[in-house]
Amino acid sequence: MSTDGAELRGVADEADVADARDDLFEPVSEWWLSGTPLEPEHHRLMRRRLVPIPWAESTAAALSPAERGRLAETWTRRAAAEYLAVSTFAVLAIDLVAAGAPADVLSLCMRAGIDEVRHAELCLRMIEIYGGKRVQPPPGMSSLPDDPARPKLFQALANTMLVSCVSETYATTVLTATRDLTTDPVAHAVLTSIYSDEVMHARLGWSYLRYGLERGGQGAIDAAAAMVPIALRGVANVVERERPVGEVTEAVRGHGLMTPAEERVIYSSCVREVLVPGFEALGIPCGSAVQDYGDQWAHAA
Repeated sequence: MSTDGAELRGVADEADVADARDDLFEPVSEWWLSGTPLEPEHHRLMRRRLVPIPWAESTAAALSPAERGRLAETWTRRAAAEYLAVSTFAVLAIDLVAAGAPADVLSLCMRAGIDEVRHAELCLRMIEIYGGKRVQPPPGMSSLPDDPARPKLFQALANTMLVSCVSETYATTVLTATRDLTTDPVAHAVLTSIYSDEVMHARLGWSYLRYGLERGGQGAIDAAAAMVPIALRGVANVVERERPVGEVTEAVRGHGLMTPAEERVIYSSCVREVLVPGFEALGIPCGSAVQDYGDQWAHAA
């Protein structure tokens, strides 16, 4: 079979693009690698959606020691959460496989786990910038609600709501608001990189939710309705949790940090304007969710 010149040029162009991507790629956390031949394959996975981070342009040096400490502790907690999320999507993938989920749902769920590895790496680099230490996130394992007695479809549907529809949708809203106040170029680029993945993670949840409801009938709707208060409370617990010691100064805000009070307002708005309308549009009753996370809750702190 012959190949014409245009096809050959296309192949060459693709190779040039690949080489350019190789040149741009910089391992984020070399100290968190195995030292085995797996490393090149890992780098290829991390390059899948390259968002260049201008690491050399960080303005962290202008912060006070207290401000840098506050940010280092915040990114330490973020790193732990992102690392734990790798196992969250792994557990969710098991539920989806057990329920006979379609191939596109499975592939995107597995990709989300890879995204979370990338997010953890980015957070580790931010800890180094602000705290001057090279650390690794603590080991851990996520657990999702499990009821062996209910149909596998309902199990997968409920946990997809928890992991993707609620948690990841809220992540997109709070990341958007945080990016809007971030002036440090490195922090802004890192938040943008994470945000771009979280959007797809949320789409995964909403897409599978519709798919599952169409196939599960009233039983699926009932399972989804029972998960609504559980999922909303789970994210609310994260929003309400105690934060690292230290003032959130204007300089700190410019490096991508909001106050707990601001986050409560954002979550309340997300419940009222995004989550509840989305669930109800699919026929899922949400009970008192809007009232539970209304103005009184939003301004309780």
